[in-house]
Amino acid sequence: MKRIVLLAIVVSAPALMAQTAAPQGPAGAAPAPSTGPTAIVFSEKGANGMSDLPMGVHRIPDSDVVVSGYQGGGGIGMLFGVVGLLVQSSINADTGTGKVRNVEDDLRFDVRAKAIDMTNTVMAGDKFRTAFTLTPQPGGSTMTVTPYVVLTFVKKTDNVRPYIVLKTKVATGGDSGKTIKYFCCEGKALPLASLTENNGARLKEVLTAELDTAVNVMLLDRSQPFPRNDEAKLDTNGLLPFMGKPLKWRGFDLGSYNDYKLVEFRGGMFVFSGVNIIEPEGLEITPVVKK
Repeated sequence: MKRIVLLAIVVSAPALMAQTAAPQGPAGAAPAPSTGPTAIVFSEKGANGMSDLPMGVHRIPDSDVVVSGYQGGGGIGMLFGVVGLLVQSSINADTGTGKVRNVEDDLRFDVRAKAIDMTNTVMAGDKFRTAFTLTPQPGGSTMTVTPYVVLTFVKKTDNVRPYIVLKTKVATGGDSGKTIKYFCCEGKALPLASLTENNGARLKEVLTAELDTAVNVMLLDRSQPFPRNDEAKLDTNGLLPFMGKPLKWRGFDLGSYNDYKLVEFRGGMFVFSGVNIIEPEGLEITPVVKK
């Protein structure tokens, strides 16, 4: 077993060092257009523990909320979905349980129900009426949306950054489509105690605002994809989803939404890969200049 785990780490190391894999081409390109609007379906499955989450996260029972950021050891395991390193993962999960054991009820947030309501509200206007429907159409394309929440502890503190995540996949006929995730975090990290007081009122307020932003960006990108320019590279530095300490990573500039910068991290194996919706000063961002 040790040999298998070590082999997995060695094979993964070049990708880690390079930080960005070879360009994936039109990562956000929509499948071949269908004759009608794309039907939106909200999945009840939640985050996939083997591909969407790093090792050692703690799941809040009976919810789509996961807790991360406190894990120790296994740096590579924090970047990828859980593929091995199971002993360390178990230890880390127990640590997460201890951090939130007494406030789990206050951390619950029905993100799927809220996402459905918010999408209905947005689609009641004219902007996306012809692009999407909530009623599946025979032979039409379908976008499956899996929403979940990631509560990320800042290392060695009790401060938390709440993230909304929308995992999407558009299927048309025999084309299963590509998965694109949308991550949104607004505001600075807040003490866990302030987020959970009054039955988690502050946490619900923050997540509701983030969900509104994420739903709008998702609908924009999935109706008329943002331009993906393989040369529009950005170097970023700061806190990313799941990560408890700052990380330097290379992404791609997708433009902006209102005051938010849209940065795509590519490479589906990384747990924060996808469109990251970044508010002003949320990350240090530097354009990469060709030499």
